Amino acid sequence: TTLDALPIDQAMADRIVEEANHAFHLNMTMFQELEGNLIAAIGKVLFGFLTRRQRSGSTEVAAA
Repeated sequence: TTLDALPIDQAMADRIVEEANHAFHLNMTMFQELEGNLIAAIGKVLFGFLTRRQRSGSTEVAAA
């Protein structure tokens, strides 16, 4: 294939692997942060739902 024909020496291969590992680490960090934000958002919505004074179908009268 074309990639196999590229003139890459061991030093260049090592740099490519190092860069790929760095990119992988950055992606992992980004997804961990996004997961944390998603969990926090779900928690806020759930808390709001559970603490809302009057829910549809509730038999309690809301305080005025």
